[in-house]
Amino acid sequence: MIPRLKILILVNWKEEGRWYFLRSLKNRVEQASVLQPVSLKHSVKGKLTHVSIYLSEFYVPILALFRRKHFDIIVSWQMRIGICYGILKRFFHANKPPVHIIQDFHIDLTQTQWYYRFQIALLKLAISGIDYFCCTSTEEEAIYSRMFKIPRSRIIFLPLVESPDNFEKQTYIEQDYIFSYGKSDRDFDTLIRSVSLLNIKTYILSPKYKPRVPVPENVFIIRDYISGNELVKWIASSRIMVLPLKDYRVSAGQISMLEVMSLARPLIITENMATKEYAIHKQTALFFEAGNDKELTDHIQYLWNHREVAKDIGQQALQAILKLHDKRIKIFSDLLERCSMDILKENADASQSSPNSAKKDKCVNEIINRRKNAENNS
Repeated sequence: MIPRLKILILVNWKEEGRWYFLRSLKNRVEQASVLQPVSLKHSVKGKLTHVSIYLSEFYVPILALFRRKHFDIIVSWQMRIGICYGILKRFFHANKPPVHIIQDFHIDLTQTQWYYRFQIALLKLAISGIDYFCCTSTEEEAIYSRMFKIPRSRIIFLPLVESPDNFEKQTYIEQDYIFSYGKSDRDFDTLIRSVSLLNIKTYILSPKYKPRVPVPENVFIIRDYISGNELVKWIASSRIMVLPLKDYRVSAGQISMLEVMSLARPLIITENMATKEYAIHKQTALFFEAGNDKELTDHIQYLWNHREVAKDIGQQALQAILKLHDKRIKIFSDLLERCSMDILKENADASQSSPNSAKKDKCVNEIINRRKNAENNS
Protein backbone atom coordinates (compact mmCIF):
# COMPACT_ATOMS: atom_id res chain seq x y z
CA MET A 1 0.00 0.00 0.00
CA ILE A 2 1.37 3.41 -1.03
CA PRO A 3 -0.60 5.87 1.12
CA ARG A 4 -1.89 9.25 -0.06
CA LEU A 5 -0.87 8.59 -3.68
CA LYS A 6 -3.37 9.77 -6.30
CA ILE A 7 -2.93 8.54 -9.86
CA LEU A 8 -4.58 9.59 -13.12
CA ILE A 9 -4.28 7.18 -16.06
CA LEU A 10 -4.80 8.55 -19.58
CA VAL A 11 -6.24 6.03 -22.06
CA ASN A 12 -7.70 6.10 -25.58
CA TRP A 13 -10.51 3.60 -25.05
CA LYS A 14 -13.78 3.38 -23.15
CA GLU A 15 -12.97 1.80 -19.79
CA GLU A 16 -15.99 -0.05 -18.40
CA GLY A 17 -14.58 -1.35 -15.13
CA ARG A 18 -13.24 -4.69 -16.38
CA TRP A 19 -9.57 -3.69 -16.45
CA TYR A 20 -7.71 -6.14 -14.19
CA PHE A 21 -4.62 -3.95 -13.83
CA LEU A 22 -6.69 -0.98 -12.65
CA ARG A 23 -8.52 -3.11 -10.10
CA SER A 24 -5.20 -4.35 -8.72
CA LEU A 25 -3.76 -0.84 -8.64
CA LYS A 26 -6.69 0.55 -6.66
CA ASN A 27 -5.80 -1.76 -3.79
CA ARG A 28 -2.35 -0.17 -3.52
CA VAL A 29 -2.97 3.59 -3.70
CA GLU A 30 -5.41 6.11 -2.30
CA GLN A 31 -6.95 6.90 -5.69
CA ALA A 32 -6.57 5.50 -9.22
CA SER A 33 -8.71 7.31 -11.80
CA VAL A 34 -9.00 6.97 -15.56
CA LEU A 35 -9.34 9.83 -18.03
CA GLN A 36 -10.77 8.45 -21.27
CA PRO A 37 -12.37 9.67 -24.52
CA VAL A 38 -15.56 11.70 -24.27
CA SER A 39 -18.50 9.30 -24.27
CA LEU A 40 -20.72 9.35 -27.33
CA LYS A 41 -24.36 8.36 -27.37
CA HIS A 42 -25.08 4.79 -28.41
CA SER A 43 -26.77 6.11 -31.54
CA VAL A 44 -23.49 7.65 -32.71
CA LYS A 45 -21.47 4.96 -34.43
CA GLY A 46 -19.02 4.34 -37.21
CA LYS A 47 -16.62 7.04 -38.30
CA LEU A 48 -17.53 9.55 -35.58
CA THR A 49 -16.59 7.05 -32.89
CA HIS A 50 -13.24 6.33 -34.54
CA VAL A 51 -12.57 10.06 -34.95
CA SER A 52 -13.35 10.68 -31.27
CA ILE A 53 -11.00 7.91 -30.15
CA TYR A 54 -8.22 9.12 -32.46
CA LEU A 55 -8.56 12.73 -31.35
CA SER A 56 -8.64 11.64 -27.70
CA GLU A 57 -4.90 11.04 -27.93
CA PHE A 58 -4.58 14.81 -28.28
CA TYR A 59 -7.42 16.25 -26.18
CA VAL A 60 -7.17 13.82 -23.23
CA PRO A 61 -3.67 15.16 -22.38
CA ILE A 62 -5.07 18.71 -22.48
CA LEU A 63 -7.88 17.74 -20.10
CA ALA A 64 -5.31 16.11 -17.83
CA LEU A 65 -3.27 19.32 -17.76
CA PHE A 66 -6.18 21.19 -16.19
CA ARG A 67 -6.72 18.41 -13.63
CA ARG A 68 -3.09 17.88 -12.72
CA LYS A 69 -3.22 19.65 -9.35
CA HIS A 70 -5.53 16.95 -8.02
CA PHE A 71 -3.04 14.12 -8.70
CA ASP A 72 0.47 13.07 -7.76
CA ILE A 73 1.18 10.92 -10.81
CA ILE A 74 -0.10 10.94 -14.39
CA VAL A 75 0.34 7.75 -16.42
CA SER A 76 0.07 7.98 -20.21
CA TRP A 77 -0.97 4.52 -21.36
CA GLN A 78 -0.24 4.98 -25.07
CA MET A 79 2.75 6.40 -26.90
CA ARG A 80 1.01 9.33 -28.62
CA ILE A 81 -0.77 10.34 -25.42
CA GLY A 82 2.57 10.25 -23.64
CA ILE A 83 4.25 12.42 -26.26
CA CYS A 84 1.44 14.99 -26.14
CA TYR A 85 1.37 15.20 -22.35
CA GLY A 86 5.18 15.22 -22.22
CA ILE A 87 5.23 18.33 -24.41
CA LEU A 88 2.58 19.99 -22.22
CA LYS A 89 4.47 19.12 -19.02
CA ARG A 90 7.70 20.47 -20.48
CA PHE A 91 6.18 23.89 -20.99
CA PHE A 92 3.70 24.12 -18.09
CA HIS A 93 5.08 22.25 -15.09
CA ALA A 94 8.54 20.86 -15.83
CA ASN A 95 10.34 19.44 -12.77
CA LYS A 96 7.17 19.75 -10.71
CA PRO A 97 4.47 17.24 -9.75
CA PRO A 98 2.57 15.41 -10.94
CA VAL A 99 5.20 12.94 -12.00
CA HIS A 100 4.62 11.77 -15.58
CA ILE A 101 5.04 8.10 -16.59
CA ILE A 102 4.70 6.83 -20.15
CA GLN A 103 3.62 3.19 -19.98
CA ASP A 104 4.19 2.11 -23.60
CA PHE A 105 7.53 3.59 -24.65
CA HIS A 106 8.82 1.95 -27.80
CA ILE A 107 9.83 2.89 -31.32
CA ASP A 108 10.32 0.98 -34.56
CA LEU A 109 14.04 1.02 -35.21
CA THR A 110 13.50 -0.05 -38.84
CA GLN A 111 11.28 2.88 -39.86
CA THR A 112 12.68 5.63 -42.10
CA GLN A 113 9.53 7.34 -43.45
CA TRP A 114 9.19 11.07 -42.99
CA TYR A 115 6.12 10.85 -40.74
CA TYR A 116 7.93 8.50 -38.38
CA ARG A 117 10.93 10.83 -38.27
CA PHE A 118 8.49 13.62 -37.42
CA GLN A 119 7.08 11.53 -34.57
CA ILE A 120 10.63 10.96 -33.26
CA ALA A 121 11.21 14.72 -33.40
CA LEU A 122 8.08 15.27 -31.30
CA LEU A 123 9.22 12.55 -28.93
CA LYS A 124 12.56 14.30 -28.42
CA LEU A 125 10.66 17.49 -27.64
CA ALA A 126 8.59 15.61 -25.04
CA ILE A 127 11.48 13.75 -23.33
CA SER A 128 12.06 16.39 -20.66
CA GLY A 129 8.34 16.22 -19.80
CA ILE A 130 8.46 12.47 -19.12
CA ASP A 131 9.87 11.43 -15.77
CA TYR A 132 9.80 7.63 -16.16
CA PHE A 133 9.65 5.41 -19.22
CA CYS A 134 8.20 1.88 -19.25
CA CYS A 135 9.53 0.02 -22.28
CA THR A 136 8.79 -3.36 -23.81
CA SER A 137 12.10 -5.17 -23.22
CA THR A 138 15.29 -4.99 -21.19
CA GLU A 139 17.35 -4.62 -24.36
CA GLU A 140 15.44 -1.47 -25.24
CA GLU A 141 16.37 0.08 -21.91
CA ALA A 142 19.97 0.42 -23.10
CA ILE A 143 19.06 1.38 -26.67
CA TYR A 144 16.69 4.21 -25.72
CA SER A 145 19.00 5.45 -22.99
CA ARG A 146 21.71 5.99 -25.61
CA MET A 147 19.38 7.36 -28.30
CA PHE A 148 17.58 9.92 -26.15
CA LYS A 149 20.16 10.48 -23.38
CA ILE A 150 17.77 9.21 -20.72
CA PRO A 151 19.31 8.05 -17.41
CA ARG A 152 19.02 4.27 -17.10
CA SER A 153 17.35 4.69 -13.73
CA ARG A 154 14.43 6.36 -15.52
CA ILE A 155 13.75 3.48 -17.94
CA ILE A 156 12.07 0.29 -16.73
CA PHE A 157 11.00 -2.86 -18.52
CA LEU A 158 7.35 -3.45 -17.62
CA PRO A 159 6.15 -6.86 -18.86
CA LEU A 160 2.80 -7.19 -20.55
CA VAL A 161 0.30 -9.69 -19.16
CA GLU A 162 -2.78 -11.49 -20.35
CA SER A 163 -5.94 -10.79 -18.39
CA PRO A 164 -6.89 -13.71 -16.09
CA ASP A 165 -10.36 -13.50 -17.64
CA ASN A 166 -8.85 -14.82 -20.88
CA PHE A 167 -7.15 -17.90 -19.49
CA GLU A 168 -8.46 -21.24 -20.66
CA LYS A 169 -11.84 -21.95 -19.08
CA GLN A 170 -13.05 -24.85 -21.19
CA THR A 171 -11.49 -27.78 -22.95
CA TYR A 172 -11.34 -27.77 -26.73
CA ILE A 173 -10.73 -30.81 -28.90
CA GLU A 174 -7.27 -30.60 -30.45
CA GLN A 175 -7.33 -30.79 -34.24
CA ASP A 176 -4.58 -31.42 -36.76
CA TYR A 177 -3.85 -27.93 -38.05
CA ILE A 178 -1.42 -25.06 -37.61
CA PHE A 179 -2.90 -21.66 -36.83
CA SER A 180 -1.45 -18.18 -37.19
CA TYR A 181 -2.94 -14.72 -36.88
CA GLY A 182 -2.19 -11.05 -36.32
CA LYS A 183 -2.23 -7.67 -38.01
CA SER A 184 1.03 -5.79 -37.52
CA ASP A 185 4.61 -6.80 -38.33
CA ARG A 186 3.65 -10.32 -39.43
CA ASP A 187 5.68 -12.32 -41.95
CA PHE A 188 3.14 -14.83 -43.21
CA ASP A 189 5.16 -15.34 -46.42
CA THR A 190 7.85 -17.11 -44.38
CA LEU A 191 5.22 -19.33 -42.79
CA ILE A 192 3.78 -20.26 -46.18
CA ARG A 193 7.22 -21.15 -47.51
CA SER A 194 7.84 -23.26 -44.41
CA VAL A 195 4.71 -25.39 -44.75
CA SER A 196 4.57 -25.56 -48.54
CA LEU A 197 6.32 -28.96 -48.58
CA LEU A 198 4.49 -30.30 -45.53
CA ASN A 199 1.17 -32.10 -45.69
CA ILE A 200 -0.24 -30.08 -42.78
CA LYS A 201 -3.31 -27.88 -42.91
CA THR A 202 -2.36 -24.32 -42.06
CA TYR A 203 -4.84 -21.51 -41.38
CA ILE A 204 -3.82 -17.85 -41.43
CA LEU A 205 -6.26 -15.31 -40.02
CA SER A 206 -5.52 -11.92 -41.58
CA PRO A 207 -8.11 -9.79 -43.41
CA LYS A 208 -5.52 -7.58 -45.14
CA TYR A 209 -2.66 -9.97 -45.83
CA LYS A 210 -1.67 -10.19 -49.50
CA PRO A 211 0.64 -13.14 -50.21
CA ARG A 212 3.79 -12.45 -52.21
CA VAL A 213 4.54 -16.15 -52.56
CA PRO A 214 2.50 -18.98 -54.14
CA VAL A 215 -0.12 -20.33 -51.73
CA PRO A 216 -0.16 -24.16 -51.66
CA GLU A 217 -3.30 -26.26 -51.26
CA ASN A 218 -2.67 -26.95 -47.58
CA VAL A 219 -2.72 -23.23 -46.66
CA PHE A 220 -6.00 -21.39 -46.08
CA ILE A 221 -6.26 -17.64 -45.54
CA ILE A 222 -9.21 -16.47 -43.44
CA ARG A 223 -10.26 -12.92 -44.28
CA ASP A 224 -13.60 -12.79 -42.46
CA TYR A 225 -14.04 -11.03 -39.14
CA ILE A 226 -14.29 -13.44 -36.20
CA SER A 227 -15.30 -12.74 -32.60
CA GLY A 228 -12.99 -13.00 -29.61
CA ASN A 229 -14.58 -16.30 -28.58
CA GLU A 230 -14.08 -17.70 -32.08
CA LEU A 231 -10.43 -16.66 -32.01
CA VAL A 232 -9.96 -18.45 -28.69
CA LYS A 233 -11.48 -21.59 -30.20
CA TRP A 234 -9.16 -21.43 -33.22
CA ILE A 235 -6.11 -21.06 -30.97
CA ALA A 236 -7.11 -23.61 -28.34
CA SER A 237 -8.04 -26.25 -30.93
CA SER A 238 -4.83 -25.93 -32.92
CA ARG A 239 -2.10 -28.51 -32.67
CA ILE A 240 0.67 -25.92 -33.19
CA MET A 241 0.60 -22.10 -33.11
CA VAL A 242 3.03 -20.11 -35.25
CA LEU A 243 3.59 -16.35 -34.97
CA PRO A 244 6.05 -15.25 -37.68
CA LEU A 245 7.39 -11.71 -37.21
CA LYS A 246 9.40 -9.46 -39.49
CA ASP A 247 12.44 -8.14 -37.66
CA TYR A 248 14.39 -8.72 -34.45
CA ARG A 249 14.59 -4.95 -33.87
CA VAL A 250 10.81 -4.47 -33.83
CA SER A 251 9.05 -5.14 -30.53
CA ALA A 252 5.92 -6.84 -31.79
CA GLY A 253 3.88 -9.98 -31.27
CA GLN A 254 3.92 -10.05 -27.45
CA ILE A 255 0.15 -9.66 -27.00
CA SER A 256 -0.66 -12.54 -29.36
CA MET A 257 2.14 -14.54 -27.80
CA LEU A 258 0.59 -14.17 -24.34
CA GLU A 259 -2.86 -15.09 -25.69
CA VAL A 260 -1.45 -18.32 -27.08
CA MET A 261 0.51 -19.15 -23.93
CA SER A 262 -2.54 -18.52 -21.75
CA LEU A 263 -4.34 -21.24 -23.70
CA ALA A 264 -1.47 -23.69 -23.16
CA ARG A 265 -0.73 -24.09 -26.85
CA PRO A 266 2.72 -25.09 -28.16
CA LEU A 267 4.10 -21.95 -29.79
CA ILE A 268 6.72 -21.30 -32.44
CA ILE A 269 7.55 -17.61 -32.68
CA THR A 270 10.16 -15.29 -34.17
CA GLU A 271 12.68 -14.11 -31.62
CA ASN A 272 12.81 -10.33 -31.23
CA MET A 273 13.73 -7.91 -28.45
CA ALA A 274 10.30 -8.26 -26.85
CA THR A 275 9.22 -11.87 -27.44
CA LYS A 276 12.37 -13.30 -25.88
CA GLU A 277 11.30 -11.72 -22.55
CA TYR A 278 8.36 -14.11 -22.19
CA ALA A 279 9.65 -17.55 -23.10
CA ILE A 280 12.66 -19.83 -22.90
CA HIS A 281 13.64 -21.68 -26.06
CA LYS A 282 12.60 -25.36 -25.99
CA GLN A 283 10.93 -24.94 -22.60
CA THR A 284 7.98 -22.58 -23.05
CA ALA A 285 8.23 -21.91 -26.82
CA LEU A 286 10.44 -22.50 -29.84
CA PHE A 287 12.16 -19.43 -31.31
CA PHE A 288 13.34 -18.99 -34.88
CA GLU A 289 15.23 -16.26 -36.68
CA ALA A 290 13.16 -13.74 -38.66
CA GLY A 291 12.75 -14.86 -42.28
CA ASN A 292 14.40 -18.26 -41.75
CA ASP A 293 11.81 -20.59 -43.27
CA LYS A 294 14.14 -23.61 -43.08
CA GLU A 295 14.49 -23.23 -39.30
CA LEU A 296 10.73 -22.76 -38.96
CA THR A 297 10.08 -25.92 -41.01
CA ASP A 298 12.38 -27.92 -38.72
CA HIS A 299 10.56 -26.63 -35.61
CA ILE A 300 7.15 -27.48 -37.06
CA GLN A 301 8.21 -31.00 -38.02
CA TYR A 302 9.75 -31.58 -34.59
CA LEU A 303 6.63 -30.56 -32.64
CA TRP A 304 4.34 -32.36 -35.08
CA ASN A 305 6.28 -35.60 -34.65
CA HIS A 306 6.69 -35.22 -30.87
CA ARG A 307 3.20 -34.63 -29.58
CA GLU A 308 4.03 -35.09 -25.89
CA VAL A 309 6.88 -32.59 -26.12
CA ALA A 310 4.53 -30.07 -27.75
CA LYS A 311 1.95 -30.59 -25.00
CA ASP A 312 4.56 -30.14 -22.30
CA ILE A 313 5.79 -26.88 -23.86
CA GLY A 314 2.23 -25.56 -23.87
CA GLN A 315 1.67 -26.45 -20.21
CA GLN A 316 4.96 -24.91 -19.13
CA ALA A 317 4.07 -21.77 -21.08
CA LEU A 318 0.81 -21.43 -19.17
CA GLN A 319 2.57 -21.79 -15.83
CA ALA A 320 5.17 -19.21 -16.84
CA ILE A 321 2.72 -16.44 -17.65
CA LEU A 322 0.59 -17.11 -14.58
CA LYS A 323 3.52 -15.62 -12.66
CA LEU A 324 3.67 -12.48 -14.78
CA HIS A 325 0.77 -10.72 -13.04
CA ASP A 326 2.49 -10.52 -9.68
CA LYS A 327 5.74 -9.53 -11.38
CA ARG A 328 4.08 -6.70 -13.33
CA ILE A 329 2.28 -5.32 -10.29
CA LYS A 330 5.48 -5.57 -8.22
CA ILE A 331 7.51 -3.64 -10.82
CA PHE A 332 4.84 -0.96 -11.21
CA SER A 333 4.37 -0.64 -7.45
CA ASP A 334 8.12 -0.18 -7.02
CA LEU A 335 8.00 2.52 -9.70
CA LEU A 336 5.17 4.30 -7.91
CA GLU A 337 7.19 4.17 -4.70
CA ARG A 338 10.09 5.84 -6.50
CA CYS A 339 7.73 8.50 -7.82
CA SER A 340 6.41 9.05 -4.32
CA MET A 341 9.95 9.51 -3.03
CA ASP A 342 10.67 11.99 -5.84
CA ILE A 343 7.62 14.03 -4.84
CA LEU A 344 8.59 14.04 -1.18
CA LYS A 345 12.14 15.07 -2.05
CA GLU A 346 10.81 17.89 -4.24
CA ASN A 347 8.67 19.11 -1.36
CA ALA A 348 11.62 18.90 1.03
CA ASP A 349 13.87 20.84 -1.35
CA ALA A 350 11.19 23.48 -1.78
CA SER A 351 10.79 23.80 1.97
CA GLN A 352 14.49 24.65 2.38
CA SER A 353 13.78 28.09 1.02
CA SER A 354 10.74 28.47 3.25
CA PRO A 355 10.90 30.02 6.73
CA ASN A 356 8.50 27.31 7.91
CA SER A 357 11.07 24.86 9.31
CA ALA A 358 8.37 22.61 10.75
CA LYS A 359 7.12 21.88 7.25
CA LYS A 360 10.66 21.10 6.13
CA ASP A 361 11.27 18.72 9.04
CA LYS A 362 7.97 16.96 8.36
CA CYS A 363 8.90 16.33 4.73
CA VAL A 364 12.37 15.07 5.60
CA ASN A 365 11.06 12.78 8.33
CA GLU A 366 8.43 11.43 5.97
CA ILE A 367 11.12 10.52 3.44
CA ILE A 368 13.17 8.75 6.12
CA ASN A 369 10.16 6.82 7.42
CA ARG A 370 9.12 5.84 3.90
CA ARG A 371 12.58 4.45 3.18
CA LYS A 372 12.60 2.48 6.43
CA ASN A 373 9.20 0.97 5.65
CA ALA A 374 10.34 0.04 2.15
CA GLU A 375 13.43 -1.70 3.54
CA ASN A 376 11.38 -3.58 6.14
CA ASN A 377 8.91 -4.79 3.51
CA SER A 378 11.58 -5.89 1.03
